Amino acid sequence: MGDYTSLFAALVALLVGLTVGKAWERYKLRDGRWIDRRRARESPHYILGLNFLVSNQIDLAIEELTRAARLTNEALEIDMILGNLYREKGQVGRAINIHQGLLQRPKLTKLENAYALLCLGLDFKRGGFVDRALEAFNEVLRLDPHNHYALVNLEKLHEEQHQWQEAYRIRQQLVKGSEPDEQPRNRQILAFLETQLGEVARKAGDGPAARAKFESAIDLDPKTVPAYLSLGDMKLADGQVAQAIAAWEKVIEVSPERAYLAFDRLASAYPRSDTPQRFAELCRRLIQSKPNDWRARLALARSLASRDDPAGALELLLDALVCNPHGLSIHEEIWKTLLRLDLRRDLVERYVDLTGRSVFYLDPHVCLRCRYRSTELLWQCPHCHEWNTFVEERITPAKDTEETQN
Repeated sequence: MGDYTSLFAALVALLVGLTVGKAWERYKLRDGRWIDRRRARESPHYILGLNFLVSNQIDLAIEELTRAARLTNEALEIDMILGNLYREKGQVGRAINIHQGLLQRPKLTKLENAYALLCLGLDFKRGGFVDRALEAFNEVLRLDPHNHYALVNLEKLHEEQHQWQEAYRIRQQLVKGSEPDEQPRNRQILAFLETQLGEVARKAGDGPAARAKFESAIDLDPKTVPAYLSLGDMKLADGQVAQAIAAWEKVIEVSPERAYLAFDRLASAYPRSDTPQRFAELCRRLIQSKPNDWRARLALARSLASRDDPAGALELLLDALVCNPHGLSIHEEIWKTLLRLDLRRDLVERYVDLTGRSVFYLDPHVCLRCRYRSTELLWQCPHCHEWNTFVEERITPAKDTEETQN
């Protein structure tokens, strides 16, 4: 009987513990008062606000979340969200006021204080108050040394200021706390930062330090294209033509889609190594391996035109036009080539037919992360500051109406 009594008492104690735990989760004692922490979050206004937020209806989300926040003055997370929404709308001053008000609340936990400071730092960053943003993010790290968001935003601020060494140091901190599947991306970012440090040393006239940085970047990530390009430039300046060619050819090996960045360099370097035919061979290999490579055709056409073969150049340019009918650089080269020919009627008619309904553009690139557009390839997006996110965007040729209907 005593065993059954003990078991029953234990079960009762367990149920009481669970009940108290649930009650403590639902309520928090402050200043002798029980505050309902879930009242605002369980209101229909809160749910509606989140629904509007998910559907990107910011104004309606703000309206409903504001109503939810009025149900209690303890809805810390709702006020954080509201401040963030005002920041996204561009109302930075209002966001700053909300988040600064949160920091004035009594008895914030260390974690709550850190996240309010993080939001405030993002407000300052959006408003262009760099020094105050740096101060806020550093204060977050004092409270929470491994806060990923504070570290990332600090890194981006240093990058915006071209403080590459500080950005590199912070990225190293991020690497220490990262998961194994994040390592490749971390190495890539470190490699780009090493490349920037190499460019700084190069501009300062410190050749050995610059070369060491470029080589370190390649060791970190063998696909760091700008490091190969800059290293080759330095080798060529030192008279090491063969080594420069090797560096630029490595670009084509590790990143064929970026091969065109080395074309002009290789076209001028091969003759200096007494192998002028290698450039044409290179372009033909690329065309064979990638039939839609219009840049290789354009580069080879320019090479043929320089060797007094405008007819052969035009044939290549027209093939390139099929691959990319909107590329302004192709059209410009065709115009130059036609001027050197007797304007053969069949070639001119073919050109007119191919370009009759084309829209010209200057090789646009778009950031995969934030959709920022650029007329040139950028290694770091000036809008979202992410590395190596630009790709070339093509306009798909429109189908004929009859084909669409069929």
